[in-house]
Amino acid sequence: MKHIAIRKMFSYFYTTSEEIDTGEFDDKLYELNKEIKKLLSKYGLQSAGDCTSFYGMKKYSITHCDKCGHLMADRDLNPIGFSSNELAEDIEYVIYNGGQHEGKTLCENCLPLTHRWGLHS
Repeated sequence: MKHIAIRKMFSYFYTTSEEIDTGEFDDKLYELNKEIKKLLSKYGLQSAGDCTSFYGMKKYSITHCDKCGHLMADRDLNPIGFSSNELAEDIEYVIYNGGQHEGKTLCENCLPLTHRWGLHS
């Protein structure tokens, strides 16, 4: 029996409004996609497409966890998070929820379980 395996791979890039407006970021992505397609081909894999979306770090209160360094949205500053975004399900693999605890900004994995934004609270 034949099967098809579909794999999602997530990555993130830092860019600026200027790079987006001038197309410089598009040029970087074009070159990256060429390299990724070559690498996938080497392993007999096919690229089915990609999607890039942009999120203002300040607007969404995106930062890094003080403990583990993972990207996170500080839900104490942004209680709505990404719930209204159509890509919210995919974003949660890249940007965790999190909040403030004892003077530190911590992601949902590093927050205590009793914290409002803790993973299992």
